[in-house]
Amino acid sequence: MARYVLKFGGTSVANVTRLRHVAHIIKKQADAGHQIIVVVSAMAGITNELVDYAHSLCPDKLSPEHDVVLSSGEQVTSGLLALALSQLGLKSRSYLAWQVPILTDDTPSQARILTIPTQGLEACLSQNIIPVIAGFQGLNPQNRLTTLGRGGSDTTAVALAAALAADRCDIYTDVDGVYTADPRLVAKACKLPQITYAEMFEMAAQGAKVLQARSVELAMKHKVKLRVLSSFVEVSGTDVVEERNFVESTCISGIADNQNEVRITVKGIPNQVGMVAEIFGSLAQNSIPLDMIVQNQVIDGRVDLTFTLRQSDLERAQHVLKDLQKKLPFSHLEIDPDIVKISVIGIGMRSNLEMGSLLFKTLADHNIAIQLITTSEIKISVILDKQHTDLAVNALHQAFQLERG
Repeated sequence: MARYVLKFGGTSVANVTRLRHVAHIIKKQADAGHQIIVVVSAMAGITNELVDYAHSLCPDKLSPEHDVVLSSGEQVTSGLLALALSQLGLKSRSYLAWQVPILTDDTPSQARILTIPTQGLEACLSQNIIPVIAGFQGLNPQNRLTTLGRGGSDTTAVALAAALAADRCDIYTDVDGVYTADPRLVAKACKLPQITYAEMFEMAAQGAKVLQARSVELAMKHKVKLRVLSSFVEVSGTDVVEERNFVESTCISGIADNQNEVRITVKGIPNQVGMVAEIFGSLAQNSIPLDMIVQNQVIDGRVDLTFTLRQSDLERAQHVLKDLQKKLPFSHLEIDPDIVKISVIGIGMRSNLEMGSLLFKTLADHNIAIQLITTSEIKISVILDKQHTDLAVNALHQAFQLERG
């Protein structure tokens, strides 16, 4: 008998019909004799609606009340799926985060899991009861609800798989695996049978929507076996592994695009010690994560600071920076939402120095200007004008010969 954690995303549980279908997937695994733990997201679109409600009342600051609102979608899904399972003759019960409990720190909307006591879940499993757990939620030291950030149900599933020593964590989505590029942009994108933890982390962090980056990081740390597969079609998915086969012959694993970032330039900052630290410190205190960062050269005793962040954080970031301007005499802000971040990712880049030059040459050949660049051991990311997204992704996919898979 194996023990599996099955996580179902928002599109998989978007309505009653799909919930019934998910219940049949779970029943098939249970009938095979496996122990099953289920984690669910909110129904597709619900979290966005809840975010809009909360931000319409309080747009400039996150608080524990935001988490109370945002976490309610998963509660509904967990109860409905438990009902669907009962109609198939399966014993099940829903769990909210405080009932497990999933214990976190107290960071609003970006809480991190500290520990998961498993005695209650083990007792549930020993009675052949399938726990259906609301993802995305946690409980902080003040006994208040927290949420784990966008895609946080993935992190819930991986954390539970680690805590319960599950044999595997299966992430069910609306795609049948991890592709070399977004199939909606690239007709010849290929599904990868395997991808390494490191590559999957970069793909997720740079915009691929298959998995949350934090969940991959957690899986890598605790050696949780991951599988990405579709809840709509019964085909083989993608395994996330420590090392994939034939790494030398497949230097690049994929191309990720992120159209949900915005570029901010803080203009005319006095070139004094501590100024940049003050800006980044204020953003960090308000739980606003930054991505690419560039400081321009000193001109007339002042510098410009450019960074990118998520579009969903823009309004709060503007409030923070405008408040900060009252004591830091920078001149003004420049904001550009019409950008895309495109990343070329692959474990083989560590030993192949030609990959960077091929990326830059391909974009130059198509007359696409690069605005910002950042690199790591296994990826190169560039910021471009958003209007070039389709052209750039397809050109790079062809240049790196990713249609071969």
